[in-house]
Amino acid sequence: MNAALILAVGGLQVILALFAPVGLLYVSLLTGPVPFTLGRDGMLTSEFGKMDLSAIRLLGLWLASSLVLALHLVQAWHYAKRYPFHLCFLLLAALSLMWAPSLPYGTRMFAKLSAPVLVLLFIQIAVSEKRQCATMERLWLIGGLSATLAAALFFVTGVTRDEVGLTLPATSPALFSAYLAVTAMLVCARLSTAAGNRTANGLLLLCLVAGVIAAFTRITIGALFVGISAMMLFASRGLLRVVLPIAGFSGLVALFMISDTFRNRMFMDGGSITLTSLVEDPLAVFSRVHGSGRYEAWGTVLDKFFAPHPFLGSGIGATQNYFYSQLGGGIGVIHSEFVRLAAEVGLAGLTLFALAIAGYLLRLIRLYRESPRSPAGRYALAALSGLVVYLTFMATDNAFDYFHGVGLYVFALVGMSEKARELESAEHVTTEQVQSATSEFAPRPSARPSRRRYPLLGEA
Repeated sequence: MNAALILAVGGLQVILALFAPVGLLYVSLLTGPVPFTLGRDGMLTSEFGKMDLSAIRLLGLWLASSLVLALHLVQAWHYAKRYPFHLCFLLLAALSLMWAPSLPYGTRMFAKLSAPVLVLLFIQIAVSEKRQCATMERLWLIGGLSATLAAALFFVTGVTRDEVGLTLPATSPALFSAYLAVTAMLVCARLSTAAGNRTANGLLLLCLVAGVIAAFTRITIGALFVGISAMMLFASRGLLRVVLPIAGFSGLVALFMISDTFRNRMFMDGGSITLTSLVEDPLAVFSRVHGSGRYEAWGTVLDKFFAPHPFLGSGIGATQNYFYSQLGGGIGVIHSEFVRLAAEVGLAGLTLFALAIAGYLLRLIRLYRESPRSPAGRYALAALSGLVVYLTFMATDNAFDYFHGVGLYVFALVGMSEKARELESAEHVTTEQVQSATSEFAPRPSARPSRRRYPLLGEA
């Protein structure tokens, strides 16, 4: 039974990568938010610890992407050289396996850390036509709308009514809303670059924003506002570049301060928090933000894994091994990827990760400014704001663990922007060559001077 599940969930992805690599990208983007799980009691036991179907799904995509890259090694290296700091970060993560407390959990963590780059390169190798990028975009949007409507249906029928907020069955509201937030960045970019029907894009954006807010997860609501503000900052001009982000931030504050429901969700003893107290003593208000046990867990992890080895950390997978093996698996993971990176790869890893992110941001800004109205510019703008959402989300949640719901889409946008720009440049060069060839064979005026004419003598 286990072998059949592994073959169905993981093996089919490898087969698709060999015979229809673009088809694998289509399926992955369309089904990213679909929950693949057997529940806690149905997890498969392996040499790598307990694994749910979602972990096997990630493993299958990791192997499929690696296989495609191996079959196109020269081309893969050509693209990979664009991201030197991310490669250095992964190299350090791989080396940290030598001092990691658990090789199985360390290996699983390395798969999560390297999957974004593999998919990014996979897209640039597999995609060969602009229409394939357009199809990926359409399937993603269909998936986002379908997931939102399905979540609403499951809530109305009572299937997920016991959850804290709107979500799909067997899916945390945090993961579901993070997926919607990244999808909203793509729709915002479509609106900003006037791609597609403006009314349809506006309605879809409203649907996605409503879904994020209804999921009732603080960090993704904040990430949504931060991402949209970042997009307005780069895509708007003049006074709007300042006014729109400020308006977005004001709306975020108002949501958590005016609404009793959201205020009580955000703060301990939320009833005593008011706009007046926020203005008079903001530090005291922020000190009462509800951490849901995160602050204590972060302190424990930093004391145990970062303090003894601050420069290189305790090795990737160390925190998950601690929570799953030594604490019985009940607490899960650390709920902050920045804390996890500090604990597992230390200050060196954090620095390389920050440089990698900065490199992506600078490339995306350049791609957008080169052709803001083209598909490449649209994807770059969406990737830029999506990356901001990703970074905000990982501050208090498990972005690395939620690869198929979050990381896949963020780095797919990066890959789509790079590939679309490459195809547009090639198309431009081809057009210039055709025009040059046409002009070369066009009839030219005779070089022989014409006889001089004298109008006064009646010659015309």
